[in-house]
Amino acid sequence: MMKLLALTLIPVALVGGVVANSSVLLVDVNDGDTHIFVPVPLSLAQVALAFAPDAVKRIQVPELAEYIPHLERVIQELRDAPDAVFVTVEDGNDFVTVTKVGDLLKVSVIGGRNEKVDVSIPMAALTAMLNAYDAEEGYFRTSKLVGALRAAPSGQLVHVLDGNEEVSVRMW
Repeated sequence: MMKLLALTLIPVALVGGVVANSSVLLVDVNDGDTHIFVPVPLSLAQVALAFAPDAVKRIQVPELAEYIPHLERVIQELRDAPDAVFVTVEDGNDFVTVTKVGDLLKVSVIGGRNEKVDVSIPMAALTAMLNAYDAEEGYFRTSKLVGALRAAPSGQLVHVLDGNEEVSVRMW
């Protein structure tokens, strides 16, 4: 009986260990009536992708191959650049700014009707995402894209507010 119990607990302990050592993506959706909160351990998501259909394991983007060296250089130049505001657009009650703060590229959009979008893109995650691209075959490996999120620091990555509807994506 003890052997059977031990054999049963081994997979549970392994999965628990993977989840405990994983970065967790926290997805929080609130529309005023319904509130959904989903913690997604990145290691578990990567393991799940191993069992996904082949169509989900790759994202075909063959036209990107020729631009990868240029994108790598742009990311490196952004990383080396001092913190700054790169773009500011004002159109009536709508505002857009693109800034660099530390190792983050930040995009902020404010709309006139209580709409706001804030996105923080870690440069390290962008580099890791480019590394998930197979230039010879012309596709991204989705498991490596999920793994690239590990390069993101703890904190908010995406925040969307539209009236009383709110979506937040954070790393923990």
